[in-house]
Amino acid sequence: MKDYEFYYTQDGSIGLYSYTNEDVYHSKFGALTEAWEKFILPAGISKRLNKQEDINVLDVCYGVGYNTKALISYIIKNDEKYLNKKFFDKHFFKNKKIKNDNQKNNLNKTIDTIDSNNICDNETKLLLPTDTKQEEYISKIYIDCLEIDDELVKISPFLKTVLTPQEIFTKIVPKIFDCFDLYWTVRKKLSKFTLKIALRNPKKITEILDLKYNNDYDLLNSNYKIHKYTNYIIINALLEKYKDEYITKELKSKLRKREHRKFFDKSMIKYAKFMQSFKYNLLQKFNIFAFLHNIYYRYFAIRYKKVNFKAIESLIKLRFYVNDARKSILTINKQYDVIFLDAFTCSKAPELWSVEFIAELYKRLSPRGVLITYSTSALVRNTLLENNFYLGKIVDNKTNKSIGTIAVKAKNLIEEPLSNYEIGLCNTKAGIPYHDPGLCASRDYILSHREYDFKTSDLPTSTQYMRSRLSKKEDNDDE
Repeated sequence: MKDYEFYYTQDGSIGLYSYTNEDVYHSKFGALTEAWEKFILPAGISKRLNKQEDINVLDVCYGVGYNTKALISYIIKNDEKYLNKKFFDKHFFKNKKIKNDNQKNNLNKTIDTIDSNNICDNETKLLLPTDTKQEEYISKIYIDCLEIDDELVKISPFLKTVLTPQEIFTKIVPKIFDCFDLYWTVRKKLSKFTLKIALRNPKKITEILDLKYNNDYDLLNSNYKIHKYTNYIIINALLEKYKDEYITKELKSKLRKREHRKFFDKSMIKYAKFMQSFKYNLLQKFNIFAFLHNIYYRYFAIRYKKVNFKAIESLIKLRFYVNDARKSILTINKQYDVIFLDAFTCSKAPELWSVEFIAELYKRLSPRGVLITYSTSALVRNTLLENNFYLGKIVDNKTNKSIGTIAVKAKNLIEEPLSNYEIGLCNTKAGIPYHDPGLCASRDYILSHREYDFKTSDLPTSTQYMRSRLSKKEDNDDE
């Protein structure tokens, strides 16, 4: 983790700064908030959830997984009433097709082997009770994650979200004091105290990103919290991928480093170590302990309350592709309902914004699917337009400004279309796209090729375009 620096964003989530790219992985104003407002909410998951049997999602540039974590949390929260153990078991077993008597007997077993899954399988459809004629399902979610950095993928479930001074304040001071002068006295003193005990960002990263230490923290929207089961699901998926090579000696030493410890959740690290050691070391020698694993897995590690974790895990399937995203995308042959494109900015990672790479994403987007990106640049939007996407924008309700772009194949899915001004910008030099014909060119080659196209182009610059629009407005005012 020499190339990265962790820091606290304003909503208490942890951001990442890359020294190699000289760029942040997340907004300093809130990594978790950004994932929700720029990706999850605009994706319209609620319109698909439990209305179609399978939902396929592609997370391009997984990083430390905020988009995936937020998506899983959103699904669990919306499915919680269906995933209550009693409800799930009742309706699942009612609808499950039992092929023979042996299967019936297996359903009654209380102790399973380590690799069994008696909750759901690929051949099972769980129908929800409904009064309408249209069938509804508890949707199964398949999330494919593309990321080039093996280390970031492994540490992603260990990052924690800290309490901000504002959250500490609202938890301690009762709202009843709002009616009295005492409230303001308590608030002033407690605010000073919480700022003293709150975790601070390293001085170096504070100067680079122009961060204040802690007095600029905001209160995280309660709906944006990461569900407690999310990181368990990710860890289990990573264990399936890496097996006994997940928590290596090298990774352990990095997780133990003093400067990194405060950013990691110790309980998640312990869980991953235990699961790896028990599942891939002890059980290979002593299969007799399989039932002990199930007891730990079901009752001790996860601690069932309102939601059946086993049911949740059976409905959310994660798959990780750790390689150059350009190579990974060529190995995937499926259609996605939602694609998150969350790469570094264009100048830092041009290979993931090229016409050819976006063309591969277009091929893999379903007819009613949506591609979401945080970028509002003319270059990115023009690249999407060249690949026959219909474009819309993500609007911040607070500022009424565009904070992202939505690309679709079906025009009627667009709720906020681009303005004439935004479309006009795409037809300037600023909109000249990157090209990577073989999906293998170096970053420097792609940048230099576009620079040549920029210099030799007859298109107006963005500045000239803005001036011409301004002059037209002035002429119209004179008339």
